Amino acid sequence: MHSNFITPPDYVETILIVNATDDVMTELASFVKTSGRPYNVYFYNDSMNERDWFDLIKSKADVILDAETKNPLEYFNK
Repeated sequence: MHSNFITPPDYVETILIVNATDDVMTELASFVKTSGRPYNVYFYNDSMNERDWFDLIKSKADVILDAETKNPLEYFNK
């Protein structure tokens, strides 16, 4: 675990990605590593069976992406 200490004017966008495959997670990891922009990216799928955690992150997320309906990389590449 790590903590972020953030001061103005910086902002770290929080993104929740649902139903991502291992390939999607690998691609996103490569992208954010070189993007030069910070992100907090959370991943969830129903097999995790952590609905309370999901609801908590969902309420905090700036963006929620469902990898089953659209490739999350499209959001990051805009």
